[in-house]
Amino acid sequence: MRALIIDDEKTGAAGLKVLIEQHCREITLEGMEHSAPDGIKRILEIEPDLVFLDIEMSPDTGFDVIEATKGLDYQVIFTTAYDSYAIKAFKTQAVDYLLKPIDIDELKHAVKNALKRSQKTQSISGAQLDSLIKNMREPLKKIPLPTGNGLVLVAIDDILYFESDSNYTQVFLKTGNKMLISKTLKSFDEKLSDQYFCRVHAAFIVNLNEIDRYIKGDGGTLIMKNKSSIPVSRAYKQVLLDRIKL
Repeated sequence: MRALIIDDEKTGAAGLKVLIEQHCREITLEGMEHSAPDGIKRILEIEPDLVFLDIEMSPDTGFDVIEATKGLDYQVIFTTAYDSYAIKAFKTQAVDYLLKPIDIDELKHAVKNALKRSQKTQSISGAQLDSLIKNMREPLKKIPLPTGNGLVLVAIDDILYFESDSNYTQVFLKTGNKMLISKTLKSFDEKLSDQYFCRVHAAFIVNLNEIDRYIKGDGGTLIMKNKSSIPVSRAYKQVLLDRIKL
């Protein structure tokens, strides 16, 4: 099977490539793309038999890729770091997925299933895709945080706030611990803006449920339940006040 990897995390995509080359001889990799638009373009160009497709490719998703190329017949193996509710959604629709970090045996099994479906000319149907997208719209319960040792799944309820640290982000937890994550603050803003998190400053995103009080000022200051003091900039003040209904 001619295959393509589409994943915006270049390190993860490179790791998957190595695993495929070492353990899946029935697969011929035709390349890797690191954004939804590039992935769509590449699929239309080479018409692969199989696509290893990441779910989240900010600001797009793997579903955007499928929607744009649904006229073509190819197998899909989703790669994801989503938590249990999403995994249940995959299983309900009998869709193959690989949970990051990827296990070799699970990779082999998913490829074997894709090969069987290919021989029977079966691919994910439009009805399956629509149902899967509907199920995936449930609120996030956990968020994958990439560290130097891999991905750590953290319950978003346990996060107090995020603080920008150049091209990295400090994640402050209710436990008193903090984690240095190799993603920008902007990426977390895009991921969590429709949850109960709010950007209040160029350098801060806060959990609205963890605010103890707001002190008025030019922009203002938030006092969190753990007694942390978070500045609110003038640019984000009204957004915050609208979210907390003040």
